[in-house]
Amino acid sequence: MPLLVFLNEQSCASECGADEVAEGMRTFVGVLKELKRWRGISLATQSPLDEAELARGYYYAQWRNDARNKEEYRFIQAMRNRCTTFAAALHDTAAPDRDDIWHRYKGVDVQGLGAALMADGMSVSLPLAPDWDAAWLDLDVEELSEDPETGETLADEYPDRVRHASQMTHLGEHEAWGRLEGLDRVSSGAELWAGREDFFPNLQFLDRVQADLENLDPRWFKGTRQLLRQLQATASGWDPVTSPTGPHWEAPNIRGEHENARRDRIWEDNGKVECFELHGNLNRGAGRIYFRLVHEEKAIRIAHIGRHL
Repeated sequence: MPLLVFLNEQSCASECGADEVAEGMRTFVGVLKELKRWRGISLATQSPLDEAELARGYYYAQWRNDARNKEEYRFIQAMRNRCTTFAAALHDTAAPDRDDIWHRYKGVDVQGLGAALMADGMSVSLPLAPDWDAAWLDLDVEELSEDPETGETLADEYPDRVRHASQMTHLGEHEAWGRLEGLDRVSSGAELWAGREDFFPNLQFLDRVQADLENLDPRWFKGTRQLLRQLQATASGWDPVTSPTGPHWEAPNIRGEHENARRDRIWEDNGKVECFELHGNLNRGAGRIYFRLVHEEKAIRIAHIGRHL
């Protein structure tokens, strides 16, 4: 599943003008791009973007129509099928969309920050006020409950913290969590295949790998999940220009195939016959992942997951 990212609607309530909003949106889109580099993301907003304000009296549609914002608008437009609302995001994650709990920041209701907290997601803000310059935000939570003895309605108040970013500098603290959130709950090869675009955006898979994962030997599942996680971390940090011979491997014991074995590591890839000359071990048994580097796409392409060939 994608990483859920909730836009703090209160960060869109400033008195800023078009110039300040344009600069803030450039930073905001930069934050989204970095999150998307970790894994697939879904952006949740209070109302559909086309109807949203980015500052008091200044609407998303006005920002969209400003020619200087073309690049940022194209990025958001490209992920429109991954845009949703707070209520829909909470429903999809089976998190409670409740009317008996309130989240406040400095005395102000914050629905987006509260939804991020309930869904165990990431909150983001437009960097248009000092209040949002923090990697964590401290919320005051008020929750209604019923006294089991008297039946009276009680108000329970307590503090909580939500993950947050409005600047690139805020993301470092959340990167390890963001890359892994949800992956450890995946419990089968079929789920790995279904979530591959979200969990492993820098890995590419030949179509034949679907059957490999859906029929994966249970002995190799945890090793597969771990090695794919490490290959994703490797690919996301690889710059083929500065490291043309290959990346720094996050996984141990990544090795090239011996010359005599390479003839058995051939698969058809986009109409061409390619040698997938690298492999990693799934565990101490015979499991392997065979793959190759795709320099022009800054990616790792996987051909086989399963038994040692």
